[in-house]
Amino acid sequence: MKEYISADEGLKIILDNVNLLSTEKVFLLEALGRVIAEDIVSPYNVPIADNSAMDGYAIRAEDTVGATEENPVKLKIVEIIPAGKVGKKILEKNEACKIMTGAPLPEGADAVARKEICVEKNGYVYIYEEVKRGKDVRYAGEDIKKGELAIRNGTVVTPAVCGVLSALGKSVIKVYKRPVVAILITGDEIVDIDESIEFGKVKNSNAYSLMALIKEAGGIPIYTGIVKDDRESLKKAILDNLNADVILSTGGVSVGDYDYTKEVVKKAGFDIKFWKLRIKPGKPLMFATKDDKLYFGIPGNPVSTMVVFYNFIKPALLKMQGFENIFLPEREAILAEDIRKKDSRREFIRGILFKKDGNLYVKSKGPQGSGILKSMAMGNCFIIMKEDITYLNKGSKVKVYIYKNISF
Repeated sequence: MKEYISADEGLKIILDNVNLLSTEKVFLLEALGRVIAEDIVSPYNVPIADNSAMDGYAIRAEDTVGATEENPVKLKIVEIIPAGKVGKKILEKNEACKIMTGAPLPEGADAVARKEICVEKNGYVYIYEEVKRGKDVRYAGEDIKKGELAIRNGTVVTPAVCGVLSALGKSVIKVYKRPVVAILITGDEIVDIDESIEFGKVKNSNAYSLMALIKEAGGIPIYTGIVKDDRESLKKAILDNLNADVILSTGGVSVGDYDYTKEVVKKAGFDIKFWKLRIKPGKPLMFATKDDKLYFGIPGNPVSTMVVFYNFIKPALLKMQGFENIFLPEREAILAEDIRKKDSRREFIRGILFKKDGNLYVKSKGPQGSGILKSMAMGNCFIIMKEDITYLNKGSKVKVYIYKNISF
C-alpha cells in the first residue's frame, strides 16, 4: 500500500484498476447518453431507393435543355407519386410525374424540377428553368450503404445517433452497463435532510451531492443511509453492499480517534492501494479494490467530497461504461487576481471562468475552506495550482478544469 502520493500517481493507480462493465440490451431511447457495445452494420441502403428531395416533378433532365422564363418546356404529367408509394410508369420523352418529397423516383427519371420553377395546367407542367441531371435527387445509399459499418463500438448515443439507429431499424441496442454505486455516509454528527437540526449536528449534504454527481456521471446511486461511527456498523455496511460495483464512504479516512475506515476496509477483504494524495482539498482519499469492485474512502468535508469525485472518481465511473473522454474539459485562462498557496500539494481552487474582450479570464470564487460548499455552487471551474507553484500573479496564464456547463 502506498501512503502519500501525487495526484497523477493516484489517478493512474485508480484507472489501472478499472475494468469495463458487462453489457446489456436496452430499448433505443434508454440508450441515450450511453456507450454502444457493438458494431452496427447497415442491413440495407439508406435511403433504400433513389427518391425526391423536394415536392415537384420527376423528369428526364435532357427534356429541359434550353428552358427559360420566356420559353418554358412543356411536359405531360403521366402519374402522381405520393410519399410512400411507388410509381408504375416508365418515364418517356417529354413526360413528367408529379412527385412528393421522399417518394421513389420513377424509372426513366434522373432529376426533379422543384415546384417553385413550375406551373401546372391542364395535365401538363411548364418548367421555366433548365434542370441538371441529379438535381434534387437523393440517391440510394447516399447516407449509408448496405453492409457499411454505420456505428462503431464505443460510440456515445446522441440524438443524432438515435436517428441513425432508428433508420437502420435498431430498436434494441447493446450498451455497457451503468455502474451501481453504494454511498455510505459515516458520522454520528450527521442528520438526514428531513430531520431537525440541533447544535453540534450537520445536515447530510454529501449524500445528495454524491447521488447527483453519480447520476450525472451515468451511474446508479444506492443511498444506504447514515452509518454510525463504530467499526462493526461500518463493516456491516460494507459487506451488505458488496453487490455494488463501487462503494463510496465519506468521513473516517483521516487520523482521528474515530477514523476506522482504513482498518475496516482491509478487514472486509479489500486491497488498499493508497490512502493519501498530495492535493488540497481532499488529501485523505483512500482507494481500494476487491476483485473487480472499487472502494473510495473520501473526506467528509463537502467541498473535498466534490473535488475528489470530479477529479478521481468520475473518470473511473466513465471508464467503466466505455467512455473515451473521461476527464473534465480543460482550458487555459488569464488569471484576474493574484493567488497563493502555502505547501507543495496540488490545489484545486474553486473559480469562476468568464469571457471579456474575447479572452478567457478566471478568478477564485470566494473563500476556499473545504466546508464552504456555496463556492462550488456559484463557481464553474477549478483553477489548478501545481505542486511546485506557491504564487501566481495577476495576468498569468493558468490551467482550469471546467465542472459546470458554460456557453463559451
